[in-house]
Amino acid sequence: MIVSGVREFICNCIGTDLKGNTMKSKLFLIVLLLAAITTIGISQDRQSQAAKKKAAMAERARIYKLPAEAQSLAGVKGIYVLFQGLDEDHKPTDSGKEQLKKDIKLKLRRAGIKVYSEEEWLASQDGERLMVTTVTKNSDSSLNRMYYIALVLVQDVVLHRSPNATVPGNTWNRFHMELGPKSKFLEIARLTTNDHMDKFIKDYRIANPIYLF
Repeated sequence: MIVSGVREFICNCIGTDLKGNTMKSKLFLIVLLLAAITTIGISQDRQSQAAKKKAAMAERARIYKLPAEAQSLAGVKGIYVLFQGLDEDHKPTDSGKEQLKKDIKLKLRRAGIKVYSEEEWLASQDGERLMVTTVTKNSDSSLNRMYYIALVLVQDVVLHRSPNATVPGNTWNRFHMELGPKSKFLEIARLTTNDHMDKFIKDYRIANPIYLF
């Protein structure tokens, strides 16, 4: 009865009877339907934009409350790993290079963090690279050496005073210095970088929960 009444009302409005189905009525219904769909689409689009804006503001507020180093990791999609080794004369050395890079890359991948190839890194927006630096120096003891190990995340940042230029910026770092036997360099370096990487991954997960879970 309700459907019949609605049909009768529409037919009366468009000037046709219940048995007829004129071209005029078809056009009217099509226009009416298109208008309704357009109105609904515009409304949904506005609601979607408002929801996205609200979510973005909430995310910025969340990041703002994080420690400074963790803030700098927000939005990082991938990392390129670089190694720099120096001996006591500050000359380059590859001692432990391949093993340390392998350890770090494996740890990043297991944490769900993409490891960039050199090509991907060069094409990345902010040039994120994790610098692994080891320095060995002779000590007063003939049996021991001084080991310095550092992990530094470098990103291209913008200066407030010069917004059109980007410069490399140290945004996250951990350092370690230890006196140890000459034969223990790689062991000390691996234990140290593993500890530093645990801290890095913890900060990364705090800053990027939506990317990992």
